[in-house]
Amino acid sequence: MHNAKSNRNDVRDGARTLHRGTRRRHILLVATLLALPCITCSDQVQAQSVRPVRGPAATAPPDAVFELWEQSWTLNDDNSIVYHNKQHLRLNSDRTYREFADPRITVDVDNQELEVLMARTRLPDGSYVDLPDYAHVVISPDASAGWPAYASIRQHVFVMSGIEPGCVLELEYKITSKSGARWYLGADVRLDQHYPVREHQIQVQTPDKIAAQVVFRGLSRQQMERAIKGAGHGGAKLNEQTIATTGMRAWIFSDLPDVPDDPNSPPWRVASPRFAFCAMKSTDEWVEIRLLQINKSACELDLISKLTKEWTQNCTDPSDKLRALQENLAASFNFVNFPIEWRTGKMRSAAHVIKANYGLPDEAAAVFLSLALTANVHAWPALLVADHVWLDEAPQDSMVAAYPIFIEGPDGPEIWDAQHGRIVRDSHWAGHTLMWLTKEGVRRYHLPAWTDADESRCRVQGKVTIDEDGTYAGELSLRTTGLFVSPEKLRTGDAQKSRVKALLKRVLPDVEVENYSVEALGAGVFEVAAQVKSSAELKKWNGSYCLQLAEDGPFMAAVPLPLPYSTRTNPVWLRGAFDEQIELTIEWPEGWTVEAQPHEVASAAGERASMKQEVKFGDNNLTVTRHTRVTERQLLAEDFLTLREALNELRSEHARTLLLKP
Repeated sequence: MHNAKSNRNDVRDGARTLHRGTRRRHILLVATLLALPCITCSDQVQAQSVRPVRGPAATAPPDAVFELWEQSWTLNDDNSIVYHNKQHLRLNSDRTYREFADPRITVDVDNQELEVLMARTRLPDGSYVDLPDYAHVVISPDASAGWPAYASIRQHVFVMSGIEPGCVLELEYKITSKSGARWYLGADVRLDQHYPVREHQIQVQTPDKIAAQVVFRGLSRQQMERAIKGAGHGGAKLNEQTIATTGMRAWIFSDLPDVPDDPNSPPWRVASPRFAFCAMKSTDEWVEIRLLQINKSACELDLISKLTKEWTQNCTDPSDKLRALQENLAASFNFVNFPIEWRTGKMRSAAHVIKANYGLPDEAAAVFLSLALTANVHAWPALLVADHVWLDEAPQDSMVAAYPIFIEGPDGPEIWDAQHGRIVRDSHWAGHTLMWLTKEGVRRYHLPAWTDADESRCRVQGKVTIDEDGTYAGELSLRTTGLFVSPEKLRTGDAQKSRVKALLKRVLPDVEVENYSVEALGAGVFEVAAQVKSSAELKKWNGSYCLQLAEDGPFMAAVPLPLPYSTRTNPVWLRGAFDEQIELTIEWPEGWTVEAQPHEVASAAGERASMKQEVKFGDNNLTVTRHTRVTERQLLAEDFLTLREALNELRSEHARTLLLKP
């Protein structure tokens, strides 16, 4: 098997050599825009998507424009599937060349057939430069290369010639999946992109006896009705954002604006117009088939029995057995992960997977389930989906975040994942739902998102005293709740101390934790009292001791914010709402004078986002109080920018420096 990176270099070098003097520049179309039948994006807080806030109209033309984008899916009577993609992309600036380099179409050659209908560049004068034969090469993609079970996955790479401002890249192809290669027809499509889309056409065709559930999100009723009329469906109107269709249906979406790529923006499934469909009778049927695939792949095997006995020899409790099995499996197993669109939906048996010692997430779940059942643990397979991604009307693999197994616990399902261990409601898994099948249908267990600021609090309080020699010592208390607590990561003393030190260093950067006592540790709460001291003598400036507070508060360890960026268009997507309070008293010897003190800072963002720092003096001491509060998971751009201004002022030296003259 050829290495993908070396092949890529060979393609580029060969193209330069053979086409030198005649070609202008090379460019390739983006892989995510040339997706296979299940279009996805690599993680439902809201029932409706929110369009980002727009800034002033741009005066210059966009760097690129999707002039035409056609996608169609056809389910034939023999259960084969044909995906047709046609795209015309205009490049107005050389800034887009690098972005659209490395064009590729990925197929499974054992189960799919690729037919390239057109690959050429239309020059500004109307002439065409066709794709030369040598500029079309097949490689193994990096993500699947080296694993024999996925050796049939190939990428067809194109080197488009004649690139210059004003040219149009025209690419059209079909992918036919053999009967049985994919067990259902479905796709989840983002309608807009980072550049304007003049026209996006979608067509879905199924046999008359099979209905496809079609779902619209982030589109107004007027936009949907215009899409239907544009495709020639007359005066049809939509009263709902979900319809059932048989036969052939088409939609045309016109003049979709570009979406700026701001950091920490909401996921596209929240922020962008979305079109999804699935040709299954119901969610229950889809979930049942998917979980039966994992159940059937699980098996008994001498190797599995041997490993189970070895890994659980000192365990009696089901939870302890699952922990031992998961930790040992994760330490030795090779977890393979590549885009859902590359997978055909076929699973290897757990016997083959454990012997080969590598597999995809669902295959690893079958191995984990086999180990659990062999250990006499009554476990069941399940699906874990992100709430902002999942659509009940159009379920599909691209919406599954993990394939865990679970057992019944005293407070609900106890969820375990082969790679990630026990899944609880923390900063990563909050906003997800566990789904499994019973005789009564699909059951759900929610891990709610962090939407209440009072549920996720981080408080640091205490006092440090500076000695005559310029060192300090004292006691600080730390209490965190909600998204600031990951119980599974705090099971050991070393992990607890590391967490305490990491958070306290975001208050006093030179602090050392001498010892600590855990006051509370449980689901959603971690509280400690710590004895601290300075790691060294305070720095001196012109004979004065300098104590500086940290630039960022403890909350930034769990809720990162894009503070370096002064402009943005989109809202900011946070891990959750939160409230942070810091109250630190600093005491110094009598006779010392204050030459500089931390300044007070306050933001004016209102109830949704606020920050305030106050400084109060006492006898030979001062108390710095900070309070940062954000009540929305999706923070509007204007609110964030106001909060950002205050937080960046807080990071400045004048707002966090105490200068003391002995």
